[in-house]
Amino acid sequence: MLRILKPPTTDLDELSKIQRKVAEIIVKRDEIRGLNTIAGCDISFSKKDRAYAACVLLKYPSLKEIDNKTIEVGVNFPYIPTFLAFRELEPMLRVTKDLKADIYMVDAQGLAHPRRAGLASHLGVVMDRPTLGVAKSRLCGEAEPPSDEKGSYSLLKDGREVIGAVVRTRTGVNPVYVSIGHKISLERAIEITLNTSPKYKLPEPIRAAHKLATKAMKGRS
Repeated sequence: MLRILKPPTTDLDELSKIQRKVAEIIVKRDEIRGLNTIAGCDISFSKKDRAYAACVLLKYPSLKEIDNKTIEVGVNFPYIPTFLAFRELEPMLRVTKDLKADIYMVDAQGLAHPRRAGLASHLGVVMDRPTLGVAKSRLCGEAEPPSDEKGSYSLLKDGREVIGAVVRTRTGVNPVYVSIGHKISLERAIEITLNTSPKYKLPEPIRAAHKLATKAMKGRS
């Protein structure tokens, strides 16, 4: 996995090959051994080469916070759309290292990626832990809009392949995009997303991580 953490090149063809290898490893079934804790992960950038990675550990399903961690990191890999894992994976691994959870929710794509391996999948594969991706926008694929009621969803497809779901977490509010990261089914990923969204559009694990990362960034700027 060293090539994922420290890619030897910025050649997009070579990086695409690495992503496709990650995609081949992804487990698309539930391998969660009990679900008592969930961690939310996010990264905020203050400059192009400085970032603040945050992880918040919560009880599930009560969503009571147990612990959190934030780190400031230097980032050397450039911003290239659809290749964010090569920029953000190492900081995310560092911030999650001491926070053990039954599943990790990432503010990013998982399977719903042009090469079927977004940041949520990279994290799951390298950690060998269950992960899911919950993103605010669509990266690829097409879907019918879900109905306006909270809990409704439609399948996100790329051609005939189901790559995720468009999930309404609040009535009348824009949906989120949920996809498999690693060692989870799409149905379970949708269920967990809805169960962790009691008040807001964003599920509480990544909402809490985003707030923590943003606070750290503003405190250093």
